Parts: sequence; structure tokens; C-alpha cells
Amino acid sequence: HPMTLSPKYKVRNVAGDDIVLIQGRNPGDLTTVIALNETSLYLWNQLKGRDFELSDVCNLLTDRYDVDDHTALDDAKAWISTLSEHDILLP
Repeated sequence: HPMTLSPKYKVRNVAGDDIVLIQGRNPGDLTTVIALNETSLYLWNQLKGRDFELSDVCNLLTDRYDVDDHTALDDAKAWISTLSEHDILLP
């Protein structure tokens, strides 16, 4: 299933940290801050503005980092899961 990063979310650099701010859904809800490490930022920058699938994330990881396919798959699933939990991905 193709996914897309929601264009309403932007990465901001605050005090040297790359973050995504997620406003609470209801008045009074707290804003969530997701910190992106180097790998997450790399994936975000490579995939923003286009449709992608799990295999695309895996390929980016194995192309750039010294990880095997199994590790890349686990990491890709975890990255996608985190984004999904915060409604950052569009179906």
C-alpha cells in the first residue's frame, strides 16, 4: 500500500535537534514532539512529497547504512509504525 508523508507536517530544527511538532486534536490536548535522529531525518528527506512503500524505506536503509535486509525491514516497519501512530502518514 503506497504511503505519503502528510504535507502539513514539517521538520524544524530547534536548538540543534530536528523535530516534528504534532498539535493535539482537541483544545487542551498537548502538542507532541517527535525527535528525528539522523536516520529518520534522512528517510523523511528522501521520501517527502512522494508515494512510497515499505520496500522503498528498506532500500534506502540498505543503500546508505551497513545493515542486512532483516534489520532494514525491522527498522523500516518501526519507522512507519511511529509515523502512523501520530497520523503523519497519508494512506
